Amino acid sequence: MTDESTMRVRLQQVAAYRELCRSVQRGGRENVVFALIMLGLAYLIYSGGGAANERAAILFGIIAAGELLVGLYKWFAPSAFGLFLDGVVMLVFAGLNGWFVYQRVQMGIGANPINVFFGLFMLFGAINRFKSYGTLRALFAERPDPEHMAWFDDLVREIRWSDPQTDQLALDLPTRPHWRAKLLGNTAFFVAVTGNGVWVAGPDDFVLRRDKADRGTGRRKALLSIHGEGYPEFEIADDSWNNYTRWIAGQGLPA
Repeated sequence: MTDESTMRVRLQQVAAYRELCRSVQRGGRENVVFALIMLGLAYLIYSGGGAANERAAILFGIIAAGELLVGLYKWFAPSAFGLFLDGVVMLVFAGLNGWFVYQRVQMGIGANPINVFFGLFMLFGAINRFKSYGTLRALFAERPDPEHMAWFDDLVREIRWSDPQTDQLALDLPTRPHWRAKLLGNTAFFVAVTGNGVWVAGPDDFVLRRDKADRGTGRRKALLSIHGEGYPEFEIADDSWNNYTRWIAGQGLPA
């Protein structure tokens, strides 16, 4: 593997970790919503009166506060560690339901099926979160530093707003998903206009082809494939095509 190929692999890892962080960040909102629901549940239990209800409400409130803190952490500092924190909260919640089941059995009432269900559901969820965290730690043993991530975010924003008419390094590829690209040196950066999709590719890693003749629409149809994944046919403007052919010729390859 050449130094250039190694660089592109590392940049793709940065893109993958960036997408992971965005996913964790979205999950943070779900944590906050769940925490608010748990706080509402704690209030309802507390309103029922009685010492047992008060103790249960306090426990629910503590777990809800933990869930809220995890959600805020995942939102403001998204990383793979957020999955580990998810697992901890789910494990505590499973333990709480297990404690409710134990108390009812001790009192001779019998286990509440709802507590059993939620206890097992949260337990398996916690195990899966811990497994996912372990897998991600192995995949991203060398996590990108914050400065590198910030540079990548700036590059993504620049590519999304690039205009092939004024920037000879830019491509506008309105397939599905809609891609914009930047041709920097011998590396092409593809960024989805919506979502977090990013591809880093060399000249041999993607193919862009268009019709040799106009079908009467003023724009010729084109096909795009990145790392072997094909996309639906689309119309490509001359500016983007000319930028691409100029770049690909500079790489010594036929357009």
